[in-house]
Amino acid sequence: LGEIATARAAKAKNHLMVLSTVATTSIEDVIEARGGPVWFQLYHQSDWAVTKQMVKRVEKAGAPAIAFTVDLLGGSNRETMVREARKDTRTCTKCHLGGAPLPGVSGQVDDRDNRRKPNLVGYQKATPIPEVGTPTWEFIDRLKQSTSMKVLIKGIVTAEDADLAVQHGVDGLFVSNHGGRAENSRRATITSLPEVLLGTQRRIPVICDGGFRRGTDVFKAMALGATSIGIGRPYIWGLGAFGQEGVEAVLGLLRKEFEVAMKQSGTRSLAEISLKHITPA
Repeated sequence: LGEIATARAAKAKNHLMVLSTVATTSIEDVIEARGGPVWFQLYHQSDWAVTKQMVKRVEKAGAPAIAFTVDLLGGSNRETMVREARKDTRTCTKCHLGGAPLPGVSGQVDDRDNRRKPNLVGYQKATPIPEVGTPTWEFIDRLKQSTSMKVLIKGIVTAEDADLAVQHGVDGLFVSNHGGRAENSRRATITSLPEVLLGTQRRIPVICDGGFRRGTDVFKAMALGATSIGIGRPYIWGLGAFGQEGVEAVLGLLRKEFEVAMKQSGTRSLAEISLKHITPA
C-alpha cells in the first residue's frame, strides 16, 4: 500500500507525514509503519457522532495533531480528472461498488463502499447528530473541545480567516488550496503566505503547501516566514515510480537542493533565512 511505503520513507528520512481521512491504509497501520507520530488530515462527516468517534480513534492511535480541511467544503470542479477519466477503461467496480469514485465530482466521499477507506469504517452505531449546513467556526470550537490533540486548519489563504483562527484557539495553519483543485483562483499559496502571516501576527505556526517542486521553493517560503512546507505531488511521483525508495529519493533531492540554496545564500541556520534573501518577481 502506498501509505505504508510513504510512512517508511518518512521514517528513513525523518520527515513528518500527514495521513488523509480517505487514505487506503488505517491510521493505526501507518503510525506503526512510521514508527512515530503521524498527523491526521480530517474530512468531517455529515454526522458529528461519526466525526467525533473518528477523532477519538485518531487520538488513541497516537496522532498528536489533526488538520481539519476547509478548502474543499464547497466541492470542486476537477476538469482534468473528469476529462482523463473518459480514457480510463478499467472496471471501477473492482474497487468501488458504486462505480467511479466521486470525490472531486460531487464534492463528497461515496460511502456506498469503504473497502479501500479503512479510516471511515468500524464505528459504533450512535444516535445521529447531523451537521446542519457547511461547518462554521462553531465546528472548530466543538472539535477543539472533543480532543486533546493539537487542532490545525488546512486551507487558509486570507489574513481575515487567519486572524479568526487564532481567536478560536487554533494551534496552527496550513496555507493551502488543495493543489489548486478547490480554491481555484490561480493565486499560488506562496503568494497568499505573507497575508496569512500578517493575520496570525506570528502567534501560531504556519505551514505552506502547494506547488513546491524544488529546494529553492522551500527556501523562498521559509524566507517569507513559513514554519515549514508540505508536499503532495512530488512524493507521489516518487512513490509511483519506485515505491518507498522513490519517496526517499524525492525527499533527499528536496533536502539537498534546500541545503545548496542555504549555502549559496550564506545562511547557516533556518533562523538566518529572511526576507533579505528574496526579491519579489
